[in-house]
Amino acid sequence: MQSILPDLRYGWRQLRKSPGFAITAVLTLALGIGATTALFSIVDGVLLKPLAYRDSGRLVAVWERVRFLEKFFPYTGPNPRHAEIWKRHARSFSDMSMLQANSVGVSRGEADHPSLIGRVVAQPNLLDLLGVQPFIGRNFLPEEATDGHQHVVILTWRLWQNIFHGDRDAVGKTILLAGSPYHVVGVLPREFYFPKANELTSSPIARQLPEIELISPLVIDPSRNYGWMSDFGNYVVLGRLKPGVSVVQAQQELNLLAEDILRQVPPSQLDDPAKFALSAYVQPMKEAIVGKTASRLWLLFAAVASVLLIACVNLANAQLARFAAHDREAAVRCALGASSSRLLQNALAEIALLSCAGGLFGIALAFVAVRWFARYAQLAIPRMGTVSINFGVLVLSITLTVGAAFIFGLLPALRLLRIRPQQVLQNTSRTGGPRWSNTLRRWLVGTQVFFCVTLLLIAGLFAKSLIRLTSFDKGFSTDHVVAADVFLQGKTFDDASRASFDDGVLTKLRSLPGVQSAALTSAMLLEGETWIDGVTPTDQADRSHALANYRWISPDYFVTLQQRILAGRTLNEHDRGTRNAVISEATARAVWPGRDAVGRQFKRNGNLSTVVGVVADAHNNSLREAPVNMVYLPYWENPPRATYLLVRGSQNSASLMESVRTTIWNYNPDVTIARVHTLTSQVDDSLAPEHLETAILIAFGSAALLLALLGIYGTLSYAVQTRTQEVGIRMALGASRRDIYVMMMRTVMPAVLTGLALGWAASLGAGKSLATLLYDTKAGDPVVIFSVLLLFLFASIAASFLPSWKAAKIEPMEALRAE
Repeated sequence: MQSILPDLRYGWRQLRKSPGFAITAVLTLALGIGATTALFSIVDGVLLKPLAYRDSGRLVAVWERVRFLEKFFPYTGPNPRHAEIWKRHARSFSDMSMLQANSVGVSRGEADHPSLIGRVVAQPNLLDLLGVQPFIGRNFLPEEATDGHQHVVILTWRLWQNIFHGDRDAVGKTILLAGSPYHVVGVLPREFYFPKANELTSSPIARQLPEIELISPLVIDPSRNYGWMSDFGNYVVLGRLKPGVSVVQAQQELNLLAEDILRQVPPSQLDDPAKFALSAYVQPMKEAIVGKTASRLWLLFAAVASVLLIACVNLANAQLARFAAHDREAAVRCALGASSSRLLQNALAEIALLSCAGGLFGIALAFVAVRWFARYAQLAIPRMGTVSINFGVLVLSITLTVGAAFIFGLLPALRLLRIRPQQVLQNTSRTGGPRWSNTLRRWLVGTQVFFCVTLLLIAGLFAKSLIRLTSFDKGFSTDHVVAADVFLQGKTFDDASRASFDDGVLTKLRSLPGVQSAALTSAMLLEGETWIDGVTPTDQADRSHALANYRWISPDYFVTLQQRILAGRTLNEHDRGTRNAVISEATARAVWPGRDAVGRQFKRNGNLSTVVGVVADAHNNSLREAPVNMVYLPYWENPPRATYLLVRGSQNSASLMESVRTTIWNYNPDVTIARVHTLTSQVDDSLAPEHLETAILIAFGSAALLLALLGIYGTLSYAVQTRTQEVGIRMALGASRRDIYVMMMRTVMPAVLTGLALGWAASLGAGKSLATLLYDTKAGDPVVIFSVLLLFLFASIAASFLPSWKAAKIEPMEALRAE
């Protein structure tokens, strides 16, 4: 300790002499370590950390593959009848539970408006299956899953705090769900987490949904209420594997049961056995929640780690130059009796100070970054509520700090062990150290260029992909359109009252100042495929029916969204009492190829509808996918419980949003308004993962570019400083300024060009492996490659210009007199 403290004081004095280098080094390390720590904490919390349930590795989600639905969903939620057969007969599972995640309005019964929360409606054994028990109150009883006894709830810790403010006497009290009273029977532990409806699903999609805050019993009788080959995708089934049973074994057993299920289906429900082929898909529960996010997170983590590596290489290059500049000082100290190991110890003390300062600032930055991610990445990344900087993440930060110190400090410092005092003191010219040291510095620049160009090219591919996603014709207009998500739940809202509410609130909204049109739909745009059913033409009995997404809309829907009618007309008020429909161009092609669809009829579940219009295809469900078959029916046929109001106005959207909210609640204060937002923000939300990853890649690609250019500038500046006499001699012998420019450029350009070529090759390989994350963009996109390479080449030439210009301005006589 007595020798360490003087070394630290000496290192502190040395750093005070070079404040610019010290500040740059600390900030560079803090950025690299902080960003890498933050991203790893997210990777750890989302991908690596097990779910907070007992033996969570044995928990699985059980899906069903249905041949005729494969075009829409590779797998989906199982038919309730099938799930019940699995539960009774499968021997690979110790338990199974069927559930449905949704949203519901909750209140205490006072005059306040209901607020929307996430709810899980599940069979009573769900918490036993998860291995979780209420810390206050009790679990559900089996009889509470029967009609008339299901009005009980278990609250999460958060909802318990929000409604009852932590009152332990909350058990036995009543809350209102969708206007109906429910009795609280328990409160879950604070750490309890359950995935939202858009996270535990066969087709995750970025959408605004509330956190799960209560559980209520599911009342279901599959054998009585459901058909054999319908109602797919409405429920999720979770199972717990028996000890020693693998996912593959469980899936094989369920596939055998699928064959038995098909044998039990009545012939009237199985017109084509090949079309209704069934199989099971057993997926670990954690994979079901985060599997589709894994590749994106690992990509971002690799990008951030690359910036840390570039920063370390940059600092290593700077340290090599600093140590080379202090060769004479080191030689004098050796001549006075200091050992090489003593010199190394002094250098390591300086490195330790920089590393510790950078590591501490980096950890502080990581805490801020994780909080920012938790706030803004909820739509793009599941399980963000479980992310935190824990002990394991801090260990990684310490490891990164030590590793960074080793790369940027220890390796350059080892050259002090090779100091030869007599040789250094006899050399009066500033050569910048041995040849190997100069070569190493140049190729360290090449390494930075390699990582930087790779990262920039990948960022360029994602940027172009996002531009493609946001710039093509979506088939509808989002400008000046405000959307309101309204839930009409509970017994007070039967079919007639829902239709009456829809009629009345649309009339009120149309009367608002500046409103051009108002409409409603049963499903919000860009939130995936829902309500898929058959379209069976009546004039082609031998033709297999097509599948389409059904939507229930109001007459002004296409006017509000500015969708083009290609044939016939849109729906209007005169269609009340009739079964008229508008279909999309894709549906017309699929059902009546090459024929006029207007006036033709089709059946759905035995109901006959007449086509009165054909609308242009639009990307209603996803911007990433091609337009799908759509059928639009008037809302009064089936008034939706989730009503999505669309209002096109000419005024400012912010003021219109507040007017829409006030109008709805003035008309009926008992409805639940989930959110009021613009349709433009709906488009942005649907692309939240793409926006997040592109922003991060561009940000860290820009940081990598800056670091690489600083590396080029620093290496060339040092070369000019150490080759002053050589430049003077060359100019005295007749070299022109142009010759000096070329000579200086040759110092780093071979390494830069090599880094460019290798970075381009690496980006091609990475781009191919990331092809599924890109939209209409190929790994070898010439525009991206040419733009990035040209940008970096011009930027590196600009970074090289000032040092080269200084070299060309050197006066020969002054250079020859310089020591």
